[in-house]
Amino acid sequence: MKLKTILQSKKLFIFLTIIVIIISLIRIITPKKEYYSKSTKEVIGTIIDITKEQDKTTLIIQGKEKIRGTIYHNKKDLSLGDKVLVTGKISKPEKNTTKNLFNYRFYLETKKIYHLIKIDKIKIIKTNKNIFYSLKELLINYLTNPYEQAFLLGITDNIKEDVKTSYEQNGISHLFAISGMQFYMIANFLEKILNKLKVNQKLSYLIIIIILFFYTLILGLSASILRGVLFYTLWKLNKIAKLNLAKEILILITLIITLLLNPYFLCDVAFYYSFIISIGLLYFLTPNTSYFKTLLISSYLSFLISIPISLYFFYQINILSIFYNLFYIPYVNIIIFPMTIITSIFKPFIVVYELLIDILENTSLFLTKIKFGTLIFPKTTIIIYLIEGLLIYLFITKKNKIIKILTIIFFLIHYLIPYTYQDFIKIIDVGQGDSALLYSKGEALLIDTGGNIYSEDSVAKYKIIPLLKSLGIKKLKFALLTHGDYDHMGDIFYLNNNFKIEKIKINLGSKKEIEKEISKWKKTSKSKQDEIISLGNFKIIELNKAWQEENTSSSIYYVMHKNLNILFLGDATKISEKYIVKNYNLKPDIIKLAHHGSNTSTSTKLLKELSPKLTIISVGKNNRYNHPSKEVLLKLEKYNIPNLKTKDVGTITIYPKNQTITTDGNLQS
Repeated sequence: MKLKTILQSKKLFIFLTIIVIIISLIRIITPKKEYYSKSTKEVIGTIIDITKEQDKTTLIIQGKEKIRGTIYHNKKDLSLGDKVLVTGKISKPEKNTTKNLFNYRFYLETKKIYHLIKIDKIKIIKTNKNIFYSLKELLINYLTNPYEQAFLLGITDNIKEDVKTSYEQNGISHLFAISGMQFYMIANFLEKILNKLKVNQKLSYLIIIIILFFYTLILGLSASILRGVLFYTLWKLNKIAKLNLAKEILILITLIITLLLNPYFLCDVAFYYSFIISIGLLYFLTPNTSYFKTLLISSYLSFLISIPISLYFFYQINILSIFYNLFYIPYVNIIIFPMTIITSIFKPFIVVYELLIDILENTSLFLTKIKFGTLIFPKTTIIIYLIEGLLIYLFITKKNKIIKILTIIFFLIHYLIPYTYQDFIKIIDVGQGDSALLYSKGEALLIDTGGNIYSEDSVAKYKIIPLLKSLGIKKLKFALLTHGDYDHMGDIFYLNNNFKIEKIKINLGSKKEIEKEISKWKKTSKSKQDEIISLGNFKIIELNKAWQEENTSSSIYYVMHKNLNILFLGDATKISEKYIVKNYNLKPDIIKLAHHGSNTSTSTKLLKELSPKLTIISVGKNNRYNHPSKEVLLKLEKYNIPNLKTKDVGTITIYPKNQTITTDGNLQS
């Protein structure tokens, strides 16, 4: 009885939760021992994860520490649980070199991975003997449909990228994470089978819990999976032992155990969605006899509760997701997920299952075309999001008009913050490529989009669009594309499909296939020599004329501000440089050098005649062209002109008003 009384104290578990969060933060910031370094030549360990692509295999290997390895054109038949010897070049993962963007190094640290290895050779020392790895391998090979893998194994890699993006934009991606609902439905399915076999209730619960824990070990310990299995287990134990613990206490115990197992879940967006929404629904949602009324209220509450999380991690919310979930929650939970189980057992049902998946995908893709429900908010300090969380709590619990008005005003101020920004220019670190963002008086313009021809990773998807959203930029007034090289304009297709661009300009000269394709769009037009584009306090002038050679005819933009002038040379050659120096009276304070510092550009005449205070070179690390050239760097040194390279300092931000420059290359998070 004393134990029951203690366990029923909500204040006790709130206190314990706070203590565990503090301990978790200390565990996160405590330096970790690393066993590998750049001098390490070989690693022996067990393969604990495999991702196979057309020409590339990515492995997570558990050796002295976890390490992520990549091998190209692998011909060996590798399996989970295999013990391997790998040799290759070890490196540290890259940090983000642009403020607000994804920090790959920190992400891997949350998975306890501190090094990468580019594998040259791999040798299997011992084949897999572990039953869990064998079962997971068996299930992956057996469950061939991407959605079977997603709903039953938590693997979403094989769902088409544009479809996954649509789920995120529509606010329904949470339905594809294995969580409490899936565990409940699986457990319910098992319980019905055991009841038919006339197994007594306590033994039935014990069997189900054991099966779910085995299942969890096969899946892996993600935040949502742990919450699902732990909450179900505690809920059943509470029922069997008749402890009469409130659901809020059960979810707090689940949270405490989860963080004790892995403190890095505090950095995981799935953790916050899973726990905060669950706690909120348990606290605010009152039972209702009508299923659809309960669904509407829970969808509304889930949306409100998740707003600070969505804004902090993704910089946007979709108001229409409240209504989308009214269809997708029952569609996935009542139709798709049960059909997933049925199809995994009875394969002939795959035809019906694929039809249901087509409905799911096509409706989601269609809904992404509806843009008016999406609101983009700029990234701000953590204090603002905590205040917003508190205001939402008061908004839900208090029937006070002043609080509701105050909440709306606070969010409106957050939304309008970009209109208070001072004018800026960002030379974005897009690797080996070019992209620059200009912003003034609520208007934005992009000069080139970047594009990585040697990788499937989209610069627009992972850098340009997240950066724009993090700054609260809702649309681009112009996208100015200097010429047809992929590293300058290759990502215009993804950018145009996933972000609003009012007008696109292409250069005057010869056209590559990529430019011919873009020229078919209604919003696209050719730039004109001496054409002036206005953007807030900026005036942008096209200086170049049409030439036969692609780089020579690259657009050259002279950006004028009352406090600062900058010359953007694209991939211009010495011929076009000579032309603009001869025909224009230019006084640039800064020159963004042409062609990533190639010796085909940056003539002595250009530097002597224009004499800039600073030059900027947009260039990727370890690029195959060895840009920038030694010849250009020696010229800059000779004329005592300083330079900044994006490969060294990351994204460069220029503030014309007070003529200051900041760089993002030394970011820690």
